[in-house]
Amino acid sequence: MTESLNRRDFIKVMGAGSAYILVKSMTPLGSVEKILKVEQGSETASGKRYGMVIDVGACIGCRQCIYACKAENNIPNDPQPMQWIETFEMDQSEPITRVFSVPPSNSKTDYTDSPNPGKWYMPVQCVHCEDPPCVKLCPTGATFIGEDGIVEMDYDKCIGCRQCMAACPYNARSFNWGKPELDDADINPLVPVRPNGVVEKCTFCVHRVREGRLPACVEACPVGARHFGDLNDPDSTVSKILDKYISATTLEEMGTHPKLFYINSGNKWLEED
Repeated sequence: MTESLNRRDFIKVMGAGSAYILVKSMTPLGSVEKILKVEQGSETASGKRYGMVIDVGACIGCRQCIYACKAENNIPNDPQPMQWIETFEMDQSEPITRVFSVPPSNSKTDYTDSPNPGKWYMPVQCVHCEDPPCVKLCPTGATFIGEDGIVEMDYDKCIGCRQCMAACPYNARSFNWGKPELDDADINPLVPVRPNGVVEKCTFCVHRVREGRLPACVEACPVGARHFGDLNDPDSTVSKILDKYISATTLEEMGTHPKLFYINSGNKWLEED
């Protein structure tokens, strides 16, 4: 029974990817995203559907988003380094439309200086899918879709089976192998410190967002490359950006419908046109 269910799920995923490719080939450039926004189903308990846009034309690869995320979300360096955001240095001959895996091929994260000529920078984190495979495979309900479309974690329910990690095509989850070592003075009381033996990931800083604040990574970006807001609100910053620019998501063929979009505004590192 399990094998047949998996096979049906696989067919559904492949069918969704094929449908996307078909729609993409039949519609004017830029209009497919609007079609998908309607077809994906935008109803949530709160009426909101939060998403993020990253301008890879403006991103300078400074990693300030990573540092802010770690501080805000009590992400430890000990006993093992961990982070919910990764930034890849990419060659300009490999545009976002040629990213077929995460981590991307021919990319690196260990660069020491940035921005570098002939390179662009691709931050990657949980993309908060509309149809997340991690939620489908979690046996305890530890990972779930929240009231506003954010894919959340209930660490008390996580049994560390890592089925969600196996299901995630974006490699966006980390397993906490050891007891986190954090200075009490640096702990953010609004975010639970995860015990060892659980899976964790980006939450879009849900504790901030539901208070009307921006995710820490968005606030920390020194060049304004990150944007966040309600995709169901046509007047939100993210909706206006997606209407203005052609956008892309990673691994679109998987049919998971990420809510993290990439654009290239054409303003490389915020230089004037």
